[in-house]
Amino acid sequence: MIATIFDIDGTLVQTSAFDDRCYIQAVREVLGHVPIHDDWDKYEKVTDTGILLQILRENNIQDTSCIAKVKTRFTDLIRSCLNDADACHPTRGAREFIQRLCAHDAYKVGFATGGWGCTARLKLQHAGFVVQNQPLTSSDDSDERTEIMKKCLNTLGHTFQKVVYFGDAPWDLIACNTLNWNFIGVGKRLKNKCNLWINDFSDHNTILTML
Repeated sequence: MIATIFDIDGTLVQTSAFDDRCYIQAVREVLGHVPIHDDWDKYEKVTDTGILLQILRENNIQDTSCIAKVKTRFTDLIRSCLNDADACHPTRGAREFIQRLCAHDAYKVGFATGGWGCTARLKLQHAGFVVQNQPLTSSDDSDERTEIMKKCLNTLGHTFQKVVYFGDAPWDLIACNTLNWNFIGVGKRLKNKCNLWINDFSDHNTILTML
């Protein structure tokens, strides 16, 4: 049996047009006009919680109760953006591919995202994904991407002959190398940067061959 675990933002759903903007807005509404790096690569832990903890540390803010306030405001902003029917699109072929894997006994499907769980579920639902019995682990579980991914695998509850993770960003690839997981890059950001790569999920048979 093969574990197939998916990142969400940029991998299954296209949200970059508003997701980063909402995150920065939520942070500054709660913390004031604090400096925020212009590239997420500059953060040690590229997860919603990890980035926020580093922002607090770099600005000498000791009160971590503001994390919940930022999360709540971020969720409100995302929900407002999703009122626009065109705001959040599924990656081409992704919904059908997930359905195909879920219907096959040879695969177990899970979701592991560096985002917070509530907003991840909102975006999946808006994009038409049906996520009921599949585990979804998030930055609510850890500020470390590898820990989020490992919890998802453990929640799947099997001994797998192979673990494959789908992601769209360099930090996804780094995490898979750390865990010694197989990795399939998705989208133009990782083109020519990993051994297995797809532009989208439209060619199911090719992806199944990769698995």
